[in-house]
Amino acid sequence: MVRYGRTVDDGFLPVFSVNTEDEAKRLLVLACPTNLDGDYISPELVKEQTLERLYAFGDRLECIYEQYVRPQS
Repeated sequence: MVRYGRTVDDGFLPVFSVNTEDEAKRLLVLACPTNLDGDYISPELVKEQTLERLYAFGDRLECIYEQYVRPQS
């Protein structure tokens, strides 16, 4: 399960940072499917949660952020 917010809850690790909570929500909507409860799910972390998979998820978030979410200057 993936969450966004200003702090990291126990049991969660920070993966990627953005400027606003609105950007964070937009990024998760674009990057992650949801389960039946509406929780965001990282495809990279479903089967196994390793540092390698965590980095892969962070890299994918960065690509999506740069392409679709980042404010244009």
